[in-house]
Amino acid sequence: MQRPDIEALLPAVYQDAIHPGSPLDAVLEVAARLPQPLEELLASLDRLFDPRRAPDPMVAFLARWVDLEHFLVHRSGVGSGGSLPSGMGHLRELCAAAAELSQQRGTRQGLMRFLEIATGHTGFRIEENIERNGLERPFHLLVTAPLAVQAQRELIHAVVAFEKPAYVTYDPEELRFE
Repeated sequence: MQRPDIEALLPAVYQDAIHPGSPLDAVLEVAARLPQPLEELLASLDRLFDPRRAPDPMVAFLARWVDLEHFLVHRSGVGSGGSLPSGMGHLRELCAAAAELSQQRGTRQGLMRFLEIATGHTGFRIEENIERNGLERPFHLLVTAPLAVQAQRELIHAVVAFEKPAYVTYDPEELRFE
């Protein structure tokens, strides 16, 4: 609230008593400046809920809102939150795509999209109902990932385990890199 707005709220007797350097003048000056940081925060409140513009600790908080907490690597320290092993930028993008990913959950496209965003690489392949030793394995996934994400093996396993349908099997030992 600006100083003229505050002055307009005062009774006429007080408005007549406002003179530069008077105690009332000083009180009005403080009253006008006191809510300024809060008003600035409220003016940019939308920034806190946009995963691409939010501060890092808030992104970890948003990740919990969209059920991504189990992918976070928690760091020590107060307010440090957490991030994906592949980095905070990937976590920001997963939070931004959370609505789209939840609509595609349990599908091949959804799983591949999740893996691409989480690792930052494309080129994943998912095969279903593969043959092993001459026998078809219904409801089984075989994931092939690009060589560039070999260091993110644990993240890939976590994503596949979380995003695949409950009735589908997946063996982490069968993960291939090409």
